Amino acid sequence: MKPADYERLFDKAVPLSSTTTLTVTKVPERLEDLLDLLGSAMIEGFGKQKRLTEIHLPMALFPEFGSKFWHVPVEDCGDLHVLRLFFETRPSSAH
Repeated sequence: MKPADYERLFDKAVPLSSTTTLTVTKVPERLEDLLDLLGSAMIEGFGKQKRLTEIHLPMALFPEFGSKFWHVPVEDCGDLHVLRLFFETRPSSAH
């Protein structure tokens, strides 16, 4: 998935609720591309007041990937063709 495609998908999904799950069915083949996608997800989420809270990815394709991406927990989804990104609305700060 190209970053521009991700941004369009994210823009459509985000307004739906306080929690959003994006499922990517074409997982990047290279670790560098996966890291770029996850970095874009974090940045886009931040800009939309959504924080990336969980990542499910095929660990069989990325065995070197750890249990966290920055502060976000990473779990094995088991499916080689699926990457799931979980977002939640950041609580608003009361002034």
